[in-house]
Amino acid sequence: MYTCAKAFRLQWKIFLGTTIFVGIFSAVYEHYAHGIRSKPMIFAFLYPLVLGLIPVVAIAYISVMKKIAYKGGIRLGVNLYYAGIATLTFGSIARGVVEIYGTTNHLMKYYTIVGCPLLGVGFLLIIIFLVKAVNDTARAEETEDGDESDIAEITE
Repeated sequence: MYTCAKAFRLQWKIFLGTTIFVGIFSAVYEHYAHGIRSKPMIFAFLYPLVLGLIPVVAIAYISVMKKIAYKGGIRLGVNLYYAGIATLTFGSIARGVVEIYGTTNHLMKYYTIVGCPLLGVGFLLIIIFLVKAVNDTARAEETEDGDESDIAEITE
């Protein structure tokens, strides 16, 4: 069974690589920008770091995650959440490129308008389905423990 623990242990490595890549990309782009600085470009690495790497590492090593299957609603929620992180990261880089180029674009706000709801809906789905899975797992363990005690009482 492919569990949440296995999935998140793989995904934190992906987020670490993404954070490093975006940080290096931003630094190189700023280096060749002839002294022009852009805060969205400088801080673009924070989206995969703060919204991706830190929560995934925290979740990956919770013991109950080893018992929960990584499927259905949990996977859907995670995919939406990750799409939100990718949208916000790319939007930040695009905004930085436009600022360094020395122009503005009214379409840059749509990255935030799309990314934040993706994060929110994904997060809510993750919470709802994780709570449901934890409750189902607890009930299953309770039932298994109850069956063993009933068998022990019958044999005595």
